Amino acid sequence: MNSVGRIGLIVPEINSSLDYDFVEGAYLQAKELGYDLIVYTGVFNSMRGVQYDAYIAGLENIYTLVCIHELDGIIYAYERFHTQEVIDKISDYVSQTDTPCLVLGGEVPKTRSMEADEYGSMYMITRHITEEHGCRKLYCLAGVPGHKSSEERLKGVRDACADSGIVIEDKDVFYGWFWKDVPEKLAQDIADGSIGRPDAVVCCNDVMAVTLIETLTKNGIRVPEDIRVTGFDGEVDSLFCKPSLTTITGRDKQFGADAVCTLYGMINGTAPQQKLFAKSIRYGKSCGCPNETELDRSLFDMILRSREKRKFIATDFIYHMSGTSDIKELSERISEVGHIFGGAEWLDVCLCSDWQGDMDNPDDFRQYGYPDEMYMLLSKRNKVNDEAFCNFKTAEIIPALTLPHEPHLIVLTSLHCSGQIFGYLSMAYPDTRYVSLDEHFVSWCDAVANGVKSLQKSLYEQYYKSKLEKLSETDPVTGIFNRRGFMIRVPEVINEYRKQQMSSYLLLITYYPEQINSIDLKAAIDTIMLSLCVKRLSGRINDSIYAVILSSQEKKEMINTSENLIAAIDSCLRERFGDVKLPEFVTTVTALNTAESSAIEKSVYESVRSLNDKKKAAESNFIDYKEQIYRLRRNIISQPQKERDIDSISHDIGISRSHLQRLYKQIFGVPIKDDIITARIKRSMQLLTNTDMRIQEIAEQCGYNNESHFMRQFKEKCGMTAVQYRKQNK
Repeated sequence: MNSVGRIGLIVPEINSSLDYDFVEGAYLQAKELGYDLIVYTGVFNSMRGVQYDAYIAGLENIYTLVCIHELDGIIYAYERFHTQEVIDKISDYVSQTDTPCLVLGGEVPKTRSMEADEYGSMYMITRHITEEHGCRKLYCLAGVPGHKSSEERLKGVRDACADSGIVIEDKDVFYGWFWKDVPEKLAQDIADGSIGRPDAVVCCNDVMAVTLIETLTKNGIRVPEDIRVTGFDGEVDSLFCKPSLTTITGRDKQFGADAVCTLYGMINGTAPQQKLFAKSIRYGKSCGCPNETELDRSLFDMILRSREKRKFIATDFIYHMSGTSDIKELSERISEVGHIFGGAEWLDVCLCSDWQGDMDNPDDFRQYGYPDEMYMLLSKRNKVNDEAFCNFKTAEIIPALTLPHEPHLIVLTSLHCSGQIFGYLSMAYPDTRYVSLDEHFVSWCDAVANGVKSLQKSLYEQYYKSKLEKLSETDPVTGIFNRRGFMIRVPEVINEYRKQQMSSYLLLITYYPEQINSIDLKAAIDTIMLSLCVKRLSGRINDSIYAVILSSQEKKEMINTSENLIAAIDSCLRERFGDVKLPEFVTTVTALNTAESSAIEKSVYESVRSLNDKKKAAESNFIDYKEQIYRLRRNIISQPQKERDIDSISHDIGISRSHLQRLYKQIFGVPIKDDIITARIKRSMQLLTNTDMRIQEIAEQCGYNNESHFMRQFKEKCGMTAVQYRKQNK
């Protein structure tokens, strides 16, 4: 049978066996009537004893959806919520809608109320004690004085006693918060004779009944031989009491089913008779009955579900869903770890259409409610992903509900992080036994929300970077031209060189590794490039790729210029960082034959690709001998003080001494020995001009062991002595 409508069910959590019973009763009845049951749950039933923060507010935001979703009717489990503030908020939401709403255990304007049959259940089990076991002196462990539910249960006890000719006085009633302190005290008082021993104690809650039995037993009072005890809720834990507890079972399933039938009547005019469930006494040994009630299969399944531990699945889903670069990658990551919810037939991750926030105002984001449109991030169907990456109306809940389908149980929970509402998670189940909203589920939801937050941050950074690049032509920190600033100026520079009858070349420079220890190479190289290229157009056109426009009349001259520039960069880095191992540089040079922007863009693109290929080869130690000769010259210029043995150098490169000398002169136009002397003399000229070092010290700094040898070569190269040079240039 295809679904004919949707019933919304608002509950705080699905945690205890009674929660499962209630939801199961509502779902199976809704299914029989042809309706989907849409469960809105905040997962956590908050109490104001717990610190109320943005996280809890995010969980509870799921309830605002009842104002937007297209529902045929709403059931609001008012009595199951602990906090009046939350109750008031949800009451306000349901009163804003024109949808028929049934409120359970409370009153809300413009709605109809319905109470659980607290009275009949307590009357039934009390009459069992008085009529079947002949008990005449009874105590009652009641709930909170004045509380509607507690008073109804107590009235059932009093009326059952009255109909059995028994008077239960006020002193025979003991009030508490359905917890353990009151039954413990009552058992102690009975044991030490402070109060008289009754025939039986009728408890309005299973927790109190189990605690009473345990405390009586510890004090030597036998149950049921000395005192008979009964409970009320039919909680799973009561089955493990020794002796087993006589209690009421099926009450919550019946209440859930009855509520759906009543709401159906509000929607369609006539309420059907609910025949699926009926409460009954589950006989245990605590009342003295010889035969315990045989467990039905559904209750046995409930026990197993409540007792079993979720199977551990080794999935690092928190890390797996973070650090994605786009929305499709995030969807795939979520899908890959969605297998931990094996019982769900459908898994839909629905994001608010404004989940990215305001890129221009990142502190302005959704903190409450939901928009009129949602975005389908993931729609998973039995291990196959359905259509996603589309917007849909929030009123539809999920698009699948607009297509023919059998009635489903749909559980909706919030997706939120750091105070921002990102959307909701929808999981559809064929059976309530597969619903497991435990700590694993909450952690998984948090991981999804954190993944969305991580992607949002990444997109914002991309947007901000793009915006800066559009608005600025330089790096905001170092001031070097970025790609945009560099490319804008290239045509103008080429045309200027043409006027001077000079050819233009594009020099690209990169390096590896990109970071050494904690040294920020990018910032350092930016600064060095700015200082060395004052009269040349240069810029950083990628994270670690620098571009320079060179001019020359001859290619050999251009090569010398480019290699001198690399050597100068290397030398500056050594001066700044000392003896640490510095990066290796990789270069490529391309002739620019036109000033047309599109042609320049193409040349830059192809040159970057070629440079990256050379870099990968260099990182893998695939370096040809020509590139090694380039590196040799850079080292000669940047480290002139080092001893150079041509035989050793040629051996390291893998060519003969004569071949090395011939290639070196062919590439750079000078013999290798002359380059070594020139590099040393240039370095000495810098030291003579900028320092007060003695001539002997300068000679040593430049690789000379003999001061006289230095003085002789200096005069040959410069036409004057070192002392005379210092006097002229200091």
